[in-house]
Amino acid sequence: MQEKVCLIIPCYNEAGRLDINRFKDFHENIFYIFVNDGSSDGTESLINKNLSENIFLLNLDRNSGKGEAVRQGMLYARSLSVYSEFEWIGFWDADLATPLTEIPMFLRYAKNHDTKIDSIWGSRIYKLGSNIERSFFRHIIGRIFATVISLVLGVKSYDSQCGAKLFKPDIIDVVFKEPFISKWIFDVEILKRLSGHAVIEYPVCIWSDVGGSKMNLKREVIRTLLDILRIRFRY
Repeated sequence: MQEKVCLIIPCYNEAGRLDINRFKDFHENIFYIFVNDGSSDGTESLINKNLSENIFLLNLDRNSGKGEAVRQGMLYARSLSVYSEFEWIGFWDADLATPLTEIPMFLRYAKNHDTKIDSIWGSRIYKLGSNIERSFFRHIIGRIFATVISLVLGVKSYDSQCGAKLFKPDIIDVVFKEPFISKWIFDVEILKRLSGHAVIEYPVCIWSDVGGSKMNLKREVIRTLLDILRIRFRY
């Protein structure tokens, strides 16, 4: 893999399940900005012990939610001396539900398109040859969510919520300059902001539902529906 890629890794109380060696040992052309989103456990200390020329830490004083953590990480990336060398900047879930081995596949998939691709989104599609480990309940909720945002917002993504996405550096301001309305479904806002840009979905080969999620699914349903309406009125 020749391209240099920078990944924003939002972290909130991840000390118990963040296997930082999996990041460190993957590839020399991958750079990481771990964003400590106001954690109250040992997340900051764990990352600090592993800083290197490829691993950076951004501390947020208080918990602001995944969307803002990602946004701040994207803006912080521009302060790095190697920023001009990055061909892609993205964000990736700290639990590595989508393994880092998918990154070269993302890039190869984009190269197979005739037009310039601005953003690549991982998508959890059940298909022959893939290994998607996701509970049936979460799968159904995901299909309902995709249907709702398609009908209400006109977003045609199969799986906008997969936590593995890459962007070309020249669209970072378009996507991340302004704060998001929603803390959790900010991905939908990104798609609205990228209207007119070339965004593709890559069907990941491997994805596994890692335990320890901070989100209470039932509690978030009403909040999510309200956020969908707020996004509709905004955009």
